[in-house]
Order: sequence, then structure tokens, then C-alpha cells
Amino acid sequence: MRRRWLINAFLAVAALGAPATARANGAFPDSESIITPADRPQDILLVTNFGLVTSSDDGKTWLWSCEQDGNSLGAFYQLTPLPQNRLFTVSTQKLAFSDDRSCGWQTAGGAVAGQSITDAYLDTVSGTRVFAIAVSNQVYSLYQSTDSGGTFAPALYQAPMSQIMSGVESARSDPNVVYLAMRSTAGAPLLARSSDGGAHFTVNDLSADLGSGLLRIIAVDPGDANRVLLSFLGSADQSIALTTDGGMSVTKPVTINGNFNSYTRLPSGTILIGAMVDFSSVPGLFRSHDGGASFEMVASPPGIRALSQRNGLVYAAADNFGDGYAIGTSADEGSTWQGLMTYADIKAINPCLKTTCQDVCSQEVGLSLWTADTCSADAPMSTGTAGSGGGGNVGMAGSGGATGGSSGVGGAGGSGGGGKPPSGHSGCAVAGRTAVDVTGACAMMSLLVLAARRRRRR
Repeated sequence: MRRRWLINAFLAVAALGAPATARANGAFPDSESIITPADRPQDILLVTNFGLVTSSDDGKTWLWSCEQDGNSLGAFYQLTPLPQNRLFTVSTQKLAFSDDRSCGWQTAGGAVAGQSITDAYLDTVSGTRVFAIAVSNQVYSLYQSTDSGGTFAPALYQAPMSQIMSGVESARSDPNVVYLAMRSTAGAPLLARSSDGGAHFTVNDLSADLGSGLLRIIAVDPGDANRVLLSFLGSADQSIALTTDGGMSVTKPVTINGNFNSYTRLPSGTILIGAMVDFSSVPGLFRSHDGGASFEMVASPPGIRALSQRNGLVYAAADNFGDGYAIGTSADEGSTWQGLMTYADIKAINPCLKTTCQDVCSQEVGLSLWTADTCSADAPMSTGTAGSGGGGNVGMAGSGGATGGSSGVGGAGGSGGGGKPPSGHSGCAVAGRTAVDVTGACAMMSLLVLAARRRRRR
């Protein structure tokens, strides 16, 4: 799943004229999402606010690619299945893609050219269909590409001036079923459903069940096209919402005083959702064994930023400084965790970017993320080089789930690389945030402020 929730709100406001800030020039180092593709069992990709960290040998060796103009401020990273191996991101209100593991980036064209893209979703069943939400002159439209995001056809659907689109996702079990999360200017959460691939939509107003607020798609159930897990940001709290009838009605199995930030679903059907609870001051992890109808709270999780899984092994992008590791794994559905890597474990720059990334690499040395040897080292041959792998998809943030309520909290603690990962984790507190009031334009601005706070000054 994709990290979309507050990041999506940030992009939506930016599309209406808010200025962007370069992460590599001031953000406190932190992780954002993690990608573990099932068809590349040795590949792991960690998305951070200082670039991409990758391993092609199941975590034994790690390479780093700095952010470039093409993927600056990138969000919603997704990867096509093999053999194409195309990596997507929404960067500075454009859809960018790389076919060589971040060595170079191109921008999607066609009908989306010149518009501000706020969300994108890759249909992993086809591997070539991509949906994008774009806004122009304050009008939101849905576009579709059938060539893996290279070009987009004219708009499938255009929202009225009174509505904002906040996310899109299609159903794996029936690709003709497409959902749109929207919001009216009056604050009503709307969920639109299409059964003909996006040609026509039925819009359901869910305010009777949810009240006023911002609705996001976390995930469509892979086996049931009518069952959709959602997040709902109300005036004083945030909830997980579930519809089992294609959006005609919803329930709220979990409500917290904080924000949800990540999601993954295991082959067993178990659902894990990461969060920051107690006014966004303490890490939380929620687990469901009944498809999201109910959740239990897992004790003492790490400071989860994003979640993914492969063959039942759960991967978490964690707080490198607070937890002592940037990636942790769990073999028991989140009950216990083991450290897999820290930022200090990065061995070299991606060979194709070794010259390009030198200046930024030196800055990270100054922050003690890694030693100066990392900037000059040659990449070990066993890790593979540019274009030889990639990642799956993860996290959740907006609609669709990287893949959450929070786009990530800046790490707390010292400036060291975190040392070697500990064998487990007993839980830790992370710097908190205040609750968000979601009403009209103030809601979007509040979300922008929260998204910007993760770009904490070093």
C-alpha cells in the first residue's frame, strides 16, 4: 500500500499554490515507506526523506540514491511487477517514473501535462494501468494510463467544483471496480464507486455514518470488491472505517486521538495498521483477524512509519534514532520485532549516481548518518547495480493505503547512525503532534502544517 494520508493533503494544498520545500536541504533524517516485492524476494527498498535506500541481497548490503530533481519530495512510491520494473512517485505535483532504479527519472505526459497531480495508483494486477488524480483551476479530475504511466488519456471523470478528490484505487478481484474518495466543500465524506472501469461513478454520501471530515482509501479487500478499508479524519479524532457493501454504509471499528500512518495485509488475512496514539505522542499498532471488522491493540510496537510484508514476514520502517533501527521485522504478526538495518549500515552510493550524490553524501556524514567511507566506496558486486531490482509497495497515506493518517514523525534522539540494531524492542515515545480540526479550508491547511512538520529543521 502507499503512504498517502497527510502527504496527499499536503500535495492537494500545494496544487493550489502552496510553495514546496526541498527535503534534502533541511529535513530531519527519517523514513517514509518500505517496499518488499513478492516477485523479487531479495529486494528491499526504503524510501526516506534523504533519498532511496536499497538492498538486492535480502538486507545484507545497502546502497543509497540521493533525491534528484526528478523525484524531489517524492511520495506514493509504487513499483510495477516484473519484467518492467518501473518505479513511480508523485514528485512536485507531477507523476515521475524511473526504469533504472532511480538513476534517471521521466515525467508522465498526455492529458495530465501541465496539471497538478495529487495522487496516483498502480493497478498491480495488470501492471500497466495507472490512475492519477490531477487538479487544474481548482477542478479535480481522474485520468487513466494504459502504458504504465507514460501517457494519460483524457479525463475519465471530473468532479464538480464543490468536490475534492482525495484518492483512487481499483479492486484486485474485479479491475472494473474503481473507488474514489472525495469531500464536498460542506465537509461531507464521499465514496464514489464505478463498476465499468471508471466510465461512470455512483457517489455515496457517508456523513450520516461518519459526520463531517476527510475520507481516505486504505485498501480494497483483495478477495471482495465491495469490502473497502478507509481512514476518516474527523474534527477531533481519526478512525478506521469499513464498508462491506461497496460504499453505501460504513462502520468505525477503531477511533483514536492521534493518527494512523501505515497498513499491510498478511497472506493469512491478518491486517496490521500502524499509528501514533495519545495525541500522536506514542507509537501504536492495531491488528485485525476478521478483515477489519474489529481490531486489537498490539503491545509495545516500534515507532512505525510504514509497513509491508513478504511471505508473512512483516517489515516496518521505524524510528532509526528512537528505536535503534530504520527497518525492523516481525515473524509473529507484529507481537515482537527484530532490527534489520540502520542508516549507518548503508555501504555505498548507487554506482550510477556516485558523482551526482557526493555533496549530499558529505552533508549526511556531517550528521553522522554514516562515515565518509560510504561516499567514496565502490558498491559491492553482490548487491546488483542500477536497474537490477526494485521494490514492491507499501505504507499507506491518503487513498490506497503506502502507501496513512500521518506522513511520518521526525525522529527524536541524537545524531548518530543508531548503532547496530537491537534484538528486540520494548516500545518508545516519539515527539507528538496536536489534534487536527478538519473544517473547510482550515482542514486542508492544518493537514499541510502536519505534513510540513515532518520536514523538521536539522
